[in-house]
Amino acid sequence: MKNYWLLLKADLKRLYQMRVFMLVVIVSFVLGVATGLFPFLNPANALYVSVFILPVLIFSFSLQFEINNQEGLPKTDRPISAAVFLLSKITSAVLIQLIPLLFIIIALVFIRGHKANYPALVGVYLLGILNHIVIGLSLSIISKSYRILPLSYLVYLLVFCVPPIFFSNGLLPLKLQYFLVFSPAYLSGVLIDNLLAANIYSPLWLLLLSVFLQIAYTVLLSLFVINPFFKAYISKNLIETE
Repeated sequence: MKNYWLLLKADLKRLYQMRVFMLVVIVSFVLGVATGLFPFLNPANALYVSVFILPVLIFSFSLQFEINNQEGLPKTDRPISAAVFLLSKITSAVLIQLIPLLFIIIALVFIRGHKANYPALVGVYLLGILNHIVIGLSLSIISKSYRILPLSYLVYLLVFCVPPIFFSNGLLPLKLQYFLVFSPAYLSGVLIDNLLAANIYSPLWLLLLSVFLQIAYTVLLSLFVINPFFKAYISKNLIETE
């Protein structure tokens, strides 16, 4: 547990030094203002940016930056496990991603007076950002370099994020939802849309599938992409510091 807190503190400090906090606060403020002052805008769009785009963009590039700059691990009394290392990364990312949620909820509740099941919305938001944080880390690992990462991110954005956003805003025909069902962004968007509407209108099987597949993607990517990489990364750092 001591290693976890040391790693979490080090990661939060690194993200602060990289100006990630400042970037997220600025984006969150813009999203909050847009949500509160422009009632003709779909409030779900602000949540889409926070869930689909920010985590993948920020935490894929931050991990790539950490790898390329060969930043060492903090000194600990006990060996660092890949699971603890991953948990600290995810925790720091989740803490940062709570900032836009706070701004958006304040705008929805106190400016627009929007009624929704906010406790459930927070739960769905956490599930969505957890999934997309893991996707961002996985993209960074698979891409292996700064030159490939922007292309990987662009492909992910155009294929998996933009169509669900268009669909939610009524810009794509309803029948296309069955082709989007394997998109993590679409799965998260289904839950967000139902809760913001304060009326469960999607079929139960789709809601359950949305939860199940998001959990499955998170677990599978963590086990088969991130965990092996972190094991190798930790071993490499130990060898270099000996």
